Amino acid sequence: MATDRKGKVGLTIRRRNNKPKNASSNYASKLKELNSAFESSKNKMNSKNEKPAKKQKKEKKEKKDAKEKKPRKLNAYMVFAMEVRESVKKNHPTASITEIAKKIGEKWRAMSDAEKAKYKK
Repeated sequence: MATDRKGKVGLTIRRRNNKPKNASSNYASKLKELNSAFESSKNKMNSKNEKPAKKQKKEKKEKKDAKEKKPRKLNAYMVFAMEVRESVKKNHPTASITEIAKKIGEKWRAMSDAEKAKYKK
């Protein structure tokens, strides 16, 4: 189905050679019903001279202020990494950030549970 410039609905059935064939009587009656329904709704809107009512937007939830949010506690690995990072940088001055992170991770994995408990506070 397609609409023309005036908004009327039209239906064409195409043959193999792509030439339109007139719609059968069943389709023609349905088209007349659709067009009449469209015209009546269009006339109703024009008679009122009003635009259809717009849907009201839902109210947005208020976001919490940044002051209300409390930062999380650092986990044991992060506390360890903050302490060790400077010494790793000094020992490997040409290392990139990713290489430094890998070295810190290797040190953390090499530590025993008793040594890690120191950072768990």
